[in-house]
Amino acid sequence: MPASIIDSSILGNIFCTDDMRQVWSDENRTAKYLEVEKSLASVQGRLGIIPRDAADEIVSNCDIAKIDMDELRAQTERIGYPVLGVVSQLNALCRDGLGEYCHWGATTQDITDTATILQIREGLEIVDADLTAISGLLAGLARRYRDVPVIGRSNLQQAIPVTFGFKMATILAGIERHRERLAQLRPRVLMGEFGGACGTLASIKNGTRYGTRSRKSVPFSGS
Repeated sequence: MPASIIDSSILGNIFCTDDMRQVWSDENRTAKYLEVEKSLASVQGRLGIIPRDAADEIVSNCDIAKIDMDELRAQTERIGYPVLGVVSQLNALCRDGLGEYCHWGATTQDITDTATILQIREGLEIVDADLTAISGLLAGLARRYRDVPVIGRSNLQQAIPVTFGFKMATILAGIERHRERLAQLRPRVLMGEFGGACGTLASIKNGTRYGTRSRKSVPFSGS
């Protein structure tokens, strides 16, 4: 049975959509954990922080299809959070003990926060696409009905005449401001985190050589 309105098969789509539910699903969240671990291992292998063969082995196993979700649920119930369970399974999937280099120098919060930002990025793309579609429809209505008179309203009462196209244009202006705000917030919000235990990066060999000491949050670019 549903535990919330969002889970309801009857009321759920009033407050959410199937696409947005997928963004915040357990499967997608776990896939994002793996995406972060994959990127971390790839970069560390390229920089020589971990052996390249270990990086390649970790990257090859960062696949949501290889994760036992029932086992992950049980591990999470014991531990209290899922990242360690994901790392444990990923470690076990790797050959010759190379999985021990998985999660090298990272802390659980690094993976959790960065994965959440990846989910937020997907969610913002859905919102932006919806607003773009709404803007197009409103612009069409504003043009089509620019000369069609309707009664304007002020203080919940009938007031001077306006046009239906004008009403659509005023709503369109608000939607366009929302789209502008979304564009402005992206570089501020879409920041990955990597600081290691207590945020010091002390566990990363030659970490300061690569400029990681002065900043623990880095912006996402591209996909």
